[in-house]
Amino acid sequence: MKLKKTVVTTVVVAAMTVLAGCQSVPEARQQSVIEQLSSVSMLRQDNIAGAYEVAVAPGVDSVFVAAVPAFEPNSGGVVQRLDPRSLQVVQSIQLPRRSFALGFNPTSSTLYVGNTLDGSLTVIDATNGAVRGMIQLGERVVDGKGQVSAPHTRKVVVDPLRNQIFVTSPDSEGLVWIVDGATNKVRHTVETNGPWPAGAAFDRANNRLYVGQGGLNEVVVINPENGEIVNTLSTGDTTSADPKESKHFFVNMAIDEKNQRLFAADANTGSVYVFDLGNGKVVQIVPVGEGLLDIAYSEQRNEILATNRGVSRGSPAGTGSLTVIDGTNYSVNRRVDLPVHPNSVALSANGQTAYVTVKVPHGNDHPAWRKDAQDSIVRIDLQGG
Repeated sequence: MKLKKTVVTTVVVAAMTVLAGCQSVPEARQQSVIEQLSSVSMLRQDNIAGAYEVAVAPGVDSVFVAAVPAFEPNSGGVVQRLDPRSLQVVQSIQLPRRSFALGFNPTSSTLYVGNTLDGSLTVIDATNGAVRGMIQLGERVVDGKGQVSAPHTRKVVVDPLRNQIFVTSPDSEGLVWIVDGATNKVRHTVETNGPWPAGAAFDRANNRLYVGQGGLNEVVVINPENGEIVNTLSTGDTTSADPKESKHFFVNMAIDEKNQRLFAADANTGSVYVFDLGNGKVVQIVPVGEGLLDIAYSEQRNEILATNRGVSRGSPAGTGSLTVIDGTNYSVNRRVDLPVHPNSVALSANGQTAYVTVKVPHGNDHPAWRKDAQDSIVRIDLQGG
């Protein structure tokens, strides 16, 4: 399968042909093309080098993608602003540090970029792409060779109501930083007492942060007001405190605030674990597939969306998909086949459209490898069946 500039419907191919020469196309015709693009069930653009997380920002009519085009020492990052209809890049925001994760505050129109390898957040004005500043979360250390290291960041979750930002740090003895969005200062640093805190989901009504990790207690519940762990949730499957014995690793999570359910993507088993937050028990386990990575919940559709790369030690080639799970009976409503390897998923404000980043394989021994291929962004109309 060729990954370069591949689009999945004939109407999109025609539309993109028009867009390629958009400078000479009358405005009315351009608008007609956008309407066509908005009506298709799936659209894919292979136009981002080093894509990672995606975030939807309806208030500024944009989709943002964090990207790391190069991994050389001292290389920077890029946040690409995309048109949510055509998925064309409309602005490239250059950053001094590599950008992996994204969190968006719709109230202040602020975009927070997780600089994973530098232990920091870059703060961006989402209205114009201006960099407002940087928040150093973990201490940066320079060794004798001049190499800089810092505790890594992972997930960035924003509470717009209280203007607070949560950032996980997935080390063997991991941390969670709670940042005051008004001052850009770290308010609390929380030790989770477990390995690799990675995924996170926030309950806005109850002001509770849920953090997924490995170990004996795969979920910790944090009160952001005082930075204290107020509860833990466990599958009960892990019986040893040795991280190597962890049966699960909840790499990403999503929450159903209305019905008080937590959805955890387990990278170890490739299944979604559903917790009832009322009693803290696992009520359902939904197999998705190898390389399970990201997860989102559409309250409007009562559906859980999960990406999986199809990659494991047993199958390094991998096949990708987005799995859509019924939130009532937990059956699989549909699987959307995607190129390798689906990465991050985000939903539109109305919960009817999914945006997924897809990474190309790096090794030339992979059957889908193509020289100079770029990563993709895919828009999927969930109403399209």
